[in-house]
Amino acid sequence: MDIIKLPGVELARLIKSGETSAAEVLEATLSRIKEVDQHLNAFVNLDVSGARTQARLADQMVADNAAEDLPALHGVPFTVKDLLNTAGVRSTYGSRAFAAYIPDTDAVGVSRMRQAGAILVGKTTTPEFAMKVTTDSLLCGITRNPWNTRLTSGGSSGGAGVAVATGMGTLAVSTDGGGSARIPAAVCGVLGLKPTLGAIPHETWPFHFGNNSTVSINSRTVPDLAAMLNAMSGAHPSDPLSRRLRRPVEIAKDPELKLKGKRLLMIPSMGGNTVDQEMLESVEAMLSLLASSGMNIEVASSDPIKFDSSIFSNLLTTNLAARVRSMTQQQQALLDPGLHQLLEGSGYHSDGVQLQQQAIERSRLYDRVETIFSEFDFIVTPTVTARPPPADSDGVQRVNIGGEMLPLSRWWIHLALANMTGHPAISIPCGFIGESLPTGLNVMAGWDSEQELLDLAALIAVLKPWMDRWPEFNV
Repeated sequence: MDIIKLPGVELARLIKSGETSAAEVLEATLSRIKEVDQHLNAFVNLDVSGARTQARLADQMVADNAAEDLPALHGVPFTVKDLLNTAGVRSTYGSRAFAAYIPDTDAVGVSRMRQAGAILVGKTTTPEFAMKVTTDSLLCGITRNPWNTRLTSGGSSGGAGVAVATGMGTLAVSTDGGGSARIPAAVCGVLGLKPTLGAIPHETWPFHFGNNSTVSINSRTVPDLAAMLNAMSGAHPSDPLSRRLRRPVEIAKDPELKLKGKRLLMIPSMGGNTVDQEMLESVEAMLSLLASSGMNIEVASSDPIKFDSSIFSNLLTTNLAARVRSMTQQQQALLDPGLHQLLEGSGYHSDGVQLQQQAIERSRLYDRVETIFSEFDFIVTPTVTARPPPADSDGVQRVNIGGEMLPLSRWWIHLALANMTGHPAISIPCGFIGESLPTGLNVMAGWDSEQELLDLAALIAVLKPWMDRWPEFNV
C-alpha cells in the first residue's frame, strides 16, 4: 500500500477502520515532502509538531469511537494556500511585508476542514497577494512544475497544485480570483474547482460585495473534491454571499446516464484569445469522447459572451490598490517592485464613477453569461491556451502561442470570466501534449451547479482516467 498515492477519502476509511493510522499517513506525507519539495518548492512552511499532535489525537479517537462516529476526513493530511489564515501557523500571503505574521484564528474554510477531521500539514506557496499566474515571490522563490521543472507550476495556487500532483498532501485548500486554482490544476494534471461565489465562505479579503475570489479546491480525485466541498461550504456570518441554502454534492453512480443529452458550448476564442494547435487538439479529442457518451456539443465560431478582460484587470488592480494603501510605509517598502509597477496605472487613481461603471459592466457580463446558460448546461474552453512558460522568466511575462511570443495574459485571462460573474468553474485533466505535459478542460456551469461539474469530471475520469498517472520529474 503506497499511502501517498491513495485518495483522501480512502485514507480516511483506512484510518477509521484501523487498517492504518493517522500517524503512519502523516509520516509518509512528511517523508514525501522531504524527498520532493527540495526540487519543487511547493511549501512556505510546515507545521510538523502541530500535525503530529493532531495525528496522535486522531488515532486515540479511533480507539475510543466507532468508525461511523468519526468525521468524514478523519486523520487525512491537507495543505492550505498561504493566502488564507491558519491559527498559530505563519501566514505570509507570499509577501515579505507579512513574513512574520501568525494569525490567531483560522479562515472559515480551514476551520471546517479541521472540523471534518483533516490534519493541517503546512502552507503552500503563492505569489505576493496572489497577483500572478506564475508562483514565485521574493519571499519564497520559484515553485516548479513537477512534469518539467524548467516550466512554471502556474499560479497563483501553484504550491497547491504541485503538492497534490506529487503526493505531498492529497487535499489542498486553495483560492481562485482569476483562474488561480484552475491554472495549476491544468499544468500539474489534477482537478481545480472554483466554486460559486460564496459557496465556501471567504472572509480573508476585506470587501464582501465586490469580491472576485473564492476559496477553492485542488485534488486528484472527484470523491476527494466532493468531500472537501461538502466540508467547507455553507453559510457563515463573515461572508454575506454564503448565506443561502446549499445541498451537499454526491458522486454519481452513472455519470454518463446523468449527462446524456446535456448541452455543452465550446468557446475557443473566449475574450479574443487564440489557442495553440496542440492544446486545441487535446480539448477537441475530449469533446469527441463526451459526444460519443451522449452529450450534445456545439463549437462557437466567435465569442458570444464578448468578454472584455479589461473589466477584470481594472477590478483586480483597484482592489489591490485599496489594500496596499491601508499598509504602513514600512510594509509597502517590502513589496515586490513588480507589484508597485502593476499599481502605477489607474488602480491608485480610480474615482467613484469609474468604480460604479465597473460594477455595471460586471452585471451586464453576468447577464450575457446567463443568456448562454438558458440554452446550454456547460460553457467550455481550454484551461490554458498553450504550454506553460519557463519558471525562470527573469520578469519577462510572455508565452509562446502558435510560435508567436504573446503577453502572458493571453495564456489564461479567459478564466476570469467565471470570477467576474460568480459562476462555478472547474479544470479537469483531459490528456497530455508534447513531452508528457498535462492539459486541462475549463468548464463553467450555472450558479450553485457544482454537482453538474462533478458529474462531468466523474465522466471524464471514466473516459480518460488521469488519477494513476504521476509525474517523474527531472531533478
